[in-house]
Amino acid sequence: MRVAKKVWIPVIVVAVVATVVALFEWNWLRSPLSSYMSERLGRPFAIAGDLHVELSRQPLVSADAVTLGNMAGSAEAVMAGAQRVTIRVDPASFFSGPVSLPEVTLVQPRLLLERDADGHDNWEFAGPADVPQIGGLTIEDGIVRYLNSGAATDVTLNVASAASASGATPVHFSGAGRVRDQPVTVEGDAASLLTLEQGERPYRLNAQMQSGDTRAHFDGTLVPNRIDNLDGTLTLQGPDLSQLYPIVPVPFPWTPQYRLNGQLKHVGKVWTFNAFTGKVGDSDLAGNFALDVGKQKPLVDADLVSTRLDYKDLGGLVGLPPVHEPPSARTATQNKDAMKRARSERALPTHPYDSGHFQAVDAKVRFKGKRFIASDLPLDDMSATLELQDGVLTLQPLDFGIAGGHVASTLTLDARERLIRTKGDVTVRSVELKEVLPALKPPKGSAGKASGRARFTATGNSVADMLASSNGDAAIISWGGEASELAVVLMNLDLARAAPLLMRGDTNTPIRCVVADFAAKDGTLLARSLVMDTEKEKILGEGSIDFKTERYDLTLKAHAKSPSLVALRGPIIIDGTFKAPQVHPATGPIAARVGASVALGAALTPLAALLPLIDVGGSADADCRALMQEAQDNVQARIPAPSAKLSSAQ
Repeated sequence: MRVAKKVWIPVIVVAVVATVVALFEWNWLRSPLSSYMSERLGRPFAIAGDLHVELSRQPLVSADAVTLGNMAGSAEAVMAGAQRVTIRVDPASFFSGPVSLPEVTLVQPRLLLERDADGHDNWEFAGPADVPQIGGLTIEDGIVRYLNSGAATDVTLNVASAASASGATPVHFSGAGRVRDQPVTVEGDAASLLTLEQGERPYRLNAQMQSGDTRAHFDGTLVPNRIDNLDGTLTLQGPDLSQLYPIVPVPFPWTPQYRLNGQLKHVGKVWTFNAFTGKVGDSDLAGNFALDVGKQKPLVDADLVSTRLDYKDLGGLVGLPPVHEPPSARTATQNKDAMKRARSERALPTHPYDSGHFQAVDAKVRFKGKRFIASDLPLDDMSATLELQDGVLTLQPLDFGIAGGHVASTLTLDARERLIRTKGDVTVRSVELKEVLPALKPPKGSAGKASGRARFTATGNSVADMLASSNGDAAIISWGGEASELAVVLMNLDLARAAPLLMRGDTNTPIRCVVADFAAKDGTLLARSLVMDTEKEKILGEGSIDFKTERYDLTLKAHAKSPSLVALRGPIIIDGTFKAPQVHPATGPIAARVGASVALGAALTPLAALLPLIDVGGSADADCRALMQEAQDNVQARIPAPSAKLSSAQ
């Protein structure tokens, strides 16, 4: 039977086409395909290895040594690459759109996400953003690197995932690098990378980061098209908040161990850590914290509250290492300072403030301490508002309650030059004397309430240096109330009146006034008036307190208002160092009186031995009103200039 010619023609055509397809060199398409993709993406795209196609209803395309160029100006020429890319294509989607890729496999992919010093991101493309639909994605031995030169950040992650029927298989990542030039390790899990194609929809992320002993855990989302826009829960813990710097570009002071949990969010240039709660040392802490890095200088705005505050946890503000923490819980720097303080005779903090940290950020921080706990000081509520602007830190107000009264302060630290200039104004109102001077505490009732003011200037980069250079005036005045009669008569070493009080019990003696009026000159506090006037005794003091050498040199002498048969009459000496103060009678005058008593008793009669020990009394009342007015006028009169000697050192 003879086949018609018109039947053979289609068969021959199909055979020829099949032969051409089977023998077609797909590598011939590498150049036009690379040119097409380069034009579409606005970046150099290249296939340096073999290109192969397995024809079927959904052809399988594989390409080796695929690379995508980086943005212009980068030191890294390649943004993305893979040893092999395998894609299954649905041809029908070319006509209905969007393009569908049922399967994608990446072997040894390498991805660089880079932000340059000017804030340009390499994941922003100039060409159209037509994203294909991917059904399943498999990543074998992937590496993702995030590089932000402006923030001194370079982190590399190993990424692995496996495709699933639903395409929802998560990825696991782990790696290390540097964040703000500090070493970090990172590990975590994320949603399937397929969801990244939905650029404006949140992408699920659960990650842990550690730098030294500081650890952070984030559980939330990021926006793929704005990869650093985060929203989720952050748990932050470590031995010292100051170690967050410079990863967090805020120079916190020393703190004890902390653990905080709150809502972290980053939109645009603003980071917020809101509704956070936790503990710093033995104190609880809650509030809201915002950091705007879009300003010329980072700007901090925070509201902080502690309902249970241990004042010792605030030691870092004045340069003291945590006192509650064992050495194993403190940082190496804190332990070094603690050991130095233990060996030193000095009591004032010598750890210097870094004046450069005052220039690092601007800030406005409001703090409220509602209740002090475990306090050996009679403190209650505390409030402070801190403003830092262009290197000048102002605490106004810095207020707290003490002994039923109130202390209101304004403190300014100007760190625009090498040495910090400090100016302070402190007002004390209605403080219970019996709480701050327990030796005067009467058996019953009040020792009176004290009020006062201090105004000073200083120059130096530590609390010790500031006080050692201080100039100014300070005064404390009190009137009314009662004191322990035993404590008062012992100031005169009045044994005759002390003995019955010891036997029958202490009683109260009225206080007419207390006046302490000091002038500070180059770190030495000189007593202008130091008076305590009671019904029984008038106690006068003189001397100085030297902040440079940290030594007391005060003499208190009691003047009896009524006679006594046996009174050694002091005076009482307060000396020694701030770390080891001493209160004792002046041995010279007492020894002279006792010696005279013994000599007279031996030479004349035993009754004559009492003559050197008799205090005839008769001291007049102090002019309390004039003394108090003078003390108030002295403090109010002037604000002294910093020491010329220290000023010239700048």
